[in-house]
Amino acid sequence: MTSRSVLAISFVLLALMLLGGYSFAQNYVPKPNEECYGTWINDKSINQGHIQKKICSADGNKDFLEVDGSSPLFEDEQHIYSKWIDPDKNIWYKTYGTVRKGAYLGTKWQELDKLSKGATVWEYVFVIVSQFDASYYPAKVDPKDTYYRVFYRSQ
Repeated sequence: MTSRSVLAISFVLLALMLLGGYSFAQNYVPKPNEECYGTWINDKSINQGHIQKKICSADGNKDFLEVDGSSPLFEDEQHIYSKWIDPDKNIWYKTYGTVRKGAYLGTKWQELDKLSKGATVWEYVFVIVSQFDASYYPAKVDPKDTYYRVFYRSQ
């Protein structure tokens, strides 16, 4: 290996170390009618501070403390990192986003989402992150997880 090759490789490795050693980019192009888009509710949520209504669209999410609330607690941009369908026809997403308005402004999150066959029940687990990294996604949707949520499609 020539000294130029060693120098070039060293330069690339140094650049990767300075940049955090990874890249994080959306690798799925959402359709205009993604199954996760729409209005979702859970009026049985009894935990203080848990939202009861989510309105999700390609433009982002609006989250409301109460089902009949007219002013969102916060709004965030949401990106779909990946999507797949399991053998039981459940739809899975890995999503990420940043709160852009309201409470928790600037908070970054990553989420593992599971929509039931027919997309009528949405369960997810999220994590708060300081920077996006594909390795930070939750490994499973566990109802016992502190950051587990469930919603039902509004009719």
